[in-house]
Amino acid sequence: MAVWRVSVRLVAARMSPYFRVLLRGSVALLLLLLPGCAATAPSAKTAQAGANRAQGESGEIEVPRTVVTPGGASSIPELLRAAAKLAAAERWGEAAAAYERAYALEPEGASGDEALWGAADAHDHANELKPALTRYELVSNRQPDTARGHDALVRATRLLVFLGRFAPAGVYAERLLKRLDQLSDFDRIAVYSARALALIDHGEEQQASYFIEKGRDIIDARQLDAAGRVPRDLAQLYYALGESRRVHAERVVFQPMPPNFGGVLEERCQLLLDAQSAYSDAMRAYDAHWSAMAGFRTTELYEKLHQDLLAVQPPPSADTERKRQLFEGAVRTRYAILLTKAKGMAEHTLAMAERTGEHSEWVERTRQALKSIDQRIADEEATLAKLPYTRQDFEAYLAQMEAAATGPTKVTPGVANPAPLNKAAAGKGEPKGTHPQPAKP
Repeated sequence: MAVWRVSVRLVAARMSPYFRVLLRGSVALLLLLLPGCAATAPSAKTAQAGANRAQGESGEIEVPRTVVTPGGASSIPELLRAAAKLAAAERWGEAAAAYERAYALEPEGASGDEALWGAADAHDHANELKPALTRYELVSNRQPDTARGHDALVRATRLLVFLGRFAPAGVYAERLLKRLDQLSDFDRIAVYSARALALIDHGEEQQASYFIEKGRDIIDARQLDAAGRVPRDLAQLYYALGESRRVHAERVVFQPMPPNFGGVLEERCQLLLDAQSAYSDAMRAYDAHWSAMAGFRTTELYEKLHQDLLAVQPPPSADTERKRQLFEGAVRTRYAILLTKAKGMAEHTLAMAERTGEHSEWVERTRQALKSIDQRIADEEATLAKLPYTRQDFEAYLAQMEAAATGPTKVTPGVANPAPLNKAAAGKGEPKGTHPQPAKP
């Protein structure tokens, strides 16, 4: 301060008397005020420090973010509580929108985690599956080592299977299989079936069978498959079982014609019935989506078998044009029942979808399959009409061929003749419950 005063005097010595008086007055006033400022500043800091100690804080006061809208002002915790009330009232669409708004405003920290989980769960309940899936995946990535992150990964796996995205579902299932101790029985069934479906989709049904049987072991041990309706996770496993059997069945082919054609056909028909039985069990979940998936696949089973049988070439014994025409007519007549069954299953599936409001891709695929079946039935009738023989001619020729293939049959009085080799293909003698209609959800 002494140096500052000397500098002022030197400057003042060079000034006119008027400015010298003015400067001295200003300096005097400034010097008079400075002690006052120095005296009041420490007291303000002391008061603030006391307030901080009273609040138990170190210096900063954190308050929730407040969102101001034309309708009012709310903090993030208040927005989350409002969203939770909507969810509790099962107003899922509104709850999802409310959670999404809270997440957009505060994506980080505990509030962001809470909003993200709430949005995923609400979207899921609202049947908004794709946004639910993206939110579950984000939760599992943000909280991989928490119970909530684990639950989100399980739910994401279920949704991927439900949406028919088996490959990514299998990737998540593989991760979850490393933490089996954290999975409930139903979670394990869902994860096993997801892994199985991914393997089937990749052409590895033998490995898929291992996971399917692991799931079925849980069902048997816990007696989860009581009569009547089954949980959705069982529908997923039974659908995987049907897929495994379907793929196995379609690998039994008739071209070139095997020497034991009747036995091979019986094998294909039995696998078809086994697959249909598994799809029927999937329908017992009374879920329109699973019923549509299983219904389409059952339709496809019969249509594909019919297609494969028509591809069979005439045997060497059909060495004339007449015999070739009789063979063609016999095959078309005998196996027309397969198209009839396929048509019936497709119609039942579409009726169920219309009744329940199901609009998945499986419904559209079934609709296209029905159009194809109708066209094929019309083509079959037109082809048979062009052949210069009757249905009785075709049946007689087929019986003649079967007799030649099996040799003479001893007929005992009072005992019915043996059934034809393709009895199962004709839809006779099938196990009870193998022709279900899609279950009504």
